[in-house]
Amino acid sequence: MPRLKVVVPDEEPDHAGEVRAEELRLLEAMLFASSEPLDEKSLAERLPQGVDVRAALLRLQEDYATRGVHLVRIGGRWTFRTAGD
Repeated sequence: MPRLKVVVPDEEPDHAGEVRAEELRLLEAMLFASSEPLDEKSLAERLPQGVDVRAALLRLQEDYATRGVHLVRIGGRWTFRTAGD
């Protein structure tokens, strides 16, 4: 199984640390509940207005990097996958 790597943009948004816990919980719940990977536009439509979806996804990806599941981007869509180990 290929090793997963955390995707990090060249420059993080200045407000990347401002993603609120409740927004992360909503994002996490949508990703876990979905039977298929979700694109950022679909996620943004279901989150409170003004949420930086990319920053929230990168924060979740970082939070899950050492856990049994990883947040990965496949074909422009985001989903959780079991860690390779």
